[in-house]
Amino acid sequence: MFFVQLNKWFHINCLSKIGGYMKILKLMLDFGEGPICTEYFDEEKGRLLTGIEKVDNDKELWDINETIQELFTSYYHFDYNDQACFFDEEQEKKDKYKMLALLEKLKKRLYEINDGSFEIDDKETERVKNL
Repeated sequence: MFFVQLNKWFHINCLSKIGGYMKILKLMLDFGEGPICTEYFDEEKGRLLTGIEKVDNDKELWDINETIQELFTSYYHFDYNDQACFFDEEQEKKDKYKMLALLEKLKKRLYEINDGSFEIDDKETERVKNL
């Protein structure tokens, strides 16, 4: 176990700083997507992927991602109160702790599967905390 942790530390703290192969996995919410930002559509698999095998092949992770996506997307309303598109900031504030719990669950799963091949760039947790 010590060597596994040491290996992760080396990959995270050394390879990324000397131009190694580490990828950045961005977490950012957007309508109909997220928070896991994808890079391309894989026609064979029929879905969007990150290019990080450990992430792309983890069903538990994508189930959490989909739950978060559905919650965030529910804040958007179309043709609402004479507006073409309306984002319900009040509902987002009401759901703050639910969203934070889901984001933490997602990050926990990411840390569990991370073999040192990617870093997490979380653009959302701090934003949601400040609602």
